[in-house]
Amino acid sequence: MSQFNCHATSPYEALWQGRTAVDRLMTGMLDAGGMFLEVAATQILLSTASPRIRFVEFTADHEKENGADWLWCWVDRDGTCFAFLVQAKILKVHGKRWSIDFTYKTRGDDRTQLSKLIRASNRFHVPAAYVLYCGDSHYRSTLNCDRTHGDVACKERDRVGVSTVSALVAEAAVGLGGTSAGVMAFHDAIPVEDVAGPDGLDAPIVPLARGLDEDLERFLRQPQRGSRRVAKELLRPVQRIRNGQFAGAAVMERAAPVAGALFGNVPNDFGHFSVPYLAHMLRGLRAEVPDYVRDVLEGRTPRAWVTDHLGGIVVIPDADAPTTASPALAGDAGLLLPDLPEAPQPPHDHRPGEAA
Repeated sequence: MSQFNCHATSPYEALWQGRTAVDRLMTGMLDAGGMFLEVAATQILLSTASPRIRFVEFTADHEKENGADWLWCWVDRDGTCFAFLVQAKILKVHGKRWSIDFTYKTRGDDRTQLSKLIRASNRFHVPAAYVLYCGDSHYRSTLNCDRTHGDVACKERDRVGVSTVSALVAEAAVGLGGTSAGVMAFHDAIPVEDVAGPDGLDAPIVPLARGLDEDLERFLRQPQRGSRRVAKELLRPVQRIRNGQFAGAAVMERAAPVAGALFGNVPNDFGHFSVPYLAHMLRGLRAEVPDYVRDVLEGRTPRAWVTDHLGGIVVIPDADAPTTASPALAGDAGLLLPDLPEAPQPPHDHRPGEAA
């Protein structure tokens, strides 16, 4: 391991280090006219964040059928955890158009990768999400988004080079934005190092549904840490989209409970999503660690029903551990980066940063 990733004492720091490494190599390769693939990005992210972040890679040909790459799981010191099924995507530019191919279809299959991802998440009773590789602000310099985050332009945000967003946000963006879906989803994406970051308190979430259980109401309205905060931050943009939909949400029937879920009494509110959004997003928040996650933590290979349907598992242990530093706020100057391969010479005849 390089000295770069020896000092991470919290998930926040480890993921910050991984994201910085991905940004550096991604920008270098694209500036040289090369290609940058999701597989390479994930390998760089996880190998740099290791050993603070645990991961194991499988060999199953899973993506064509399931639309999924990895299962990520954040585990607190008391055993509470939050897991979600992930598809990795790169924010690409072709000419002046920026896009993320959420609606990609394999030959001979009418289903979109997005719909397969949401369906595949039912196997593990977790929400579906994306990890987006978006490069640094130099790479995104021509991205056209007129929205801001505080006083910062969307495309100029720090730390957003490796981000995560619910598949339900992507679903809504595809329905509303068409060719602009990628930019819309990017706007709502959250830097992976921020979802459980140490700085600031998460704001309350106010759902439209009424008659929530007291423990769920408290979770949504009060600040959270660790895996609970990850679940809440992934839910936040979904709830914001739901609040803007013209569909009623009074006291309603409850969704079918998920065994082991932290919240077992959740409204069955669909809004305009394809699944009941609160039930979908919160079913990954568990009171105990699933067996296949414990296998990774203890160095065992999970059972075949897991390995046959995933590219790998990422585990972030001690997700609620306090950080000893705030490197993302200090800036990237003077960092000791890991030894990364040089950007290759252009193998394709197209602009740097363009999609093939």
